Amino acid sequence: MSKFLIHSNAPHVKTGYGVQCAQLVTRLQRDGHDVAVSSTYGQQGATGTWLPPDGQPVTLYPCGYEVNGNDVIHSHAMHFFDGDELAGWLITLLDVWCLQNPLLANFNVAAWTPVDHFPAPPDVLKFFHRTGATPIAMSRYGERLLFDAGLDPVYIPLSVDTKAMKPTPTITVAGKTVTARELLGIPHDAFCVGMVAMNKGWARDRKGFNEALRAFGMFWKQHQNAVLYLHAEKFGGCEGINLVELATHAGVPEHSIVWVDQYAYRLGLPAEMMAAVYTAMDVLLAPSHGEGFCVPLIEAQACGTPVIATDFSAQTELVGAGWLISGQPEWDPAQHASYITPYIEHTIELLELAFKADLVAMQEPAMAFAARYDTDRVFAEHWRPFLESLNESDTLVVDRSTPIVDPADVAVVVPAMKRPENVRRLVSSLQQTTPGAAVYFICDQDDRAEIDAAAEAGANVIVSDRGHTFAQKVNVGYENTDEPWLFVCGDDVEFKPGWFEHAARLSDRFDVIGTNDTSGGVKNPDVANGSHADHFFVRRSYIDEHGGCLDGPGVAAPECYQHWWVDKEIVGLAKARGVFTPCLDSVVEHHHPGYEGREDLRDQDPAYRLAVGHAETDRKTFMSRAPLIEMQRTSRGKRR
Repeated sequence: MSKFLIHSNAPHVKTGYGVQCAQLVTRLQRDGHDVAVSSTYGQQGATGTWLPPDGQPVTLYPCGYEVNGNDVIHSHAMHFFDGDELAGWLITLLDVWCLQNPLLANFNVAAWTPVDHFPAPPDVLKFFHRTGATPIAMSRYGERLLFDAGLDPVYIPLSVDTKAMKPTPTITVAGKTVTARELLGIPHDAFCVGMVAMNKGWARDRKGFNEALRAFGMFWKQHQNAVLYLHAEKFGGCEGINLVELATHAGVPEHSIVWVDQYAYRLGLPAEMMAAVYTAMDVLLAPSHGEGFCVPLIEAQACGTPVIATDFSAQTELVGAGWLISGQPEWDPAQHASYITPYIEHTIELLELAFKADLVAMQEPAMAFAARYDTDRVFAEHWRPFLESLNESDTLVVDRSTPIVDPADVAVVVPAMKRPENVRRLVSSLQQTTPGAAVYFICDQDDRAEIDAAAEAGANVIVSDRGHTFAQKVNVGYENTDEPWLFVCGDDVEFKPGWFEHAARLSDRFDVIGTNDTSGGVKNPDVANGSHADHFFVRRSYIDEHGGCLDGPGVAAPECYQHWWVDKEIVGLAKARGVFTPCLDSVVEHHHPGYEGREDLRDQDPAYRLAVGHAETDRKTFMSRAPLIEMQRTSRGKRR
């Protein structure tokens, strides 16, 4: 049995995420897992419970003051995991770009995330780099974009309970059986175009109401028996759209629109009634500009109703019986990526095709396609294998008989970058905090000033015979020393008391140990949350046997980079192999010119100029190698 805390809408609410949360919680509990929910919506003020069908009560932790729960998610997790951050898994089901809590890096997190732009938005990628969370893509589209961005996603689609979502031509309400169209007030002989879409919080109209209403307005002029059923907020809320005003502007007659009962909509319609809604439609129209999944497409097809959707993001793969709308790119400045705006003219053409189609003949193909996304099937084929993988571990076998005992066990390797003014601070702080530690400055042959400064300070000097980049000099240091451990750092550091002792305590369990870059305010957020390290200890036998980078055994650092991203590959690979740990109590102050608050210092710094000059090339190189790093992953969980 494992413990899982789901961070999403509460399972009793009828939102899209609420329904998905309920389906996942129910099946996790059926499989014997201990489950609770950290609510982002639907559970206010105090802890409550929810009773799954044929299950046991599930704890519902309340929403926080912050809309996405950033202020409470870590506290709920610590409470549910009994104070042990790694005693279970936190599964998030919402947009990850809005999860800004740095403490998530301390937990095992699996983020079931939508990707509805191209490329994957930068803030989405930053979340995964910052937290080390496992990406769960809810569409094949999202899986591909996350993989292209260098991540190692798992594909688990959202799902539909096809036992509830099925053709429902009649329904009993208050003891009276009526047809689905009678229930909604749709004329029996009308051609019904339906939309099921959220109309709140989307000032940029992601759901495509503008295109839908304009297209329907023009379509109606040729087919005045057509009606548009809108299952949405009529006037919008939280930056939603006044759809009454838009419909008038788009030339849609008032009598041709059927609105969902707004109060019933607020309360949430039960699944049986939603099935009747879909059955009452002739076609579902979903011209969204981007979708992480779009559950209504599968719900409608499960009820035998064909669909029209934009040929973009997850929608493309979710149309089994229906038609796809072409469009053009649309820039989204908020996400620094693009959507697709569907063409109104093409939408009209597809409404015409739907009007002329043999809709009865499309029912069986629609239902067969939707069956692929049945909740029980998705859980069996995707969730169970994934959950089993969370506890698998094939950690590298490395000779760990060489823990750090005293300073003489460590070679401090310093790739020098023509900054002689930094030498004395580094050497002096090392001598004061760690007497007996050997420091090696790896210098360019023509860098006379740095060589002289290092010699004068009492440091060892090794002249690089293979190049002047950071990685090349790290490899020279590795090859010309023999201490069982290396500590790799720039020459712009200052060793703080206790840096050595704190890290040494972890050296019997880990092969790469990251240090903190400051004892004060945050300098590098990724270092501060433990997901990265600019400076680190590396066990020599780990490099000998497996390599510190992708270039194989006996290579400490990847020489394919000019400067930046060297540490990203070394640390990222160690994390994937399960041999890395941060040690935030080990402080090696980083006096990077970018942290000093002076542009003149930064721009004059030779190492900084080198890094900036090759930043984009190095970034692209890393992105091309990142999938290879993930292929060496031994476990998706963090190690204690």
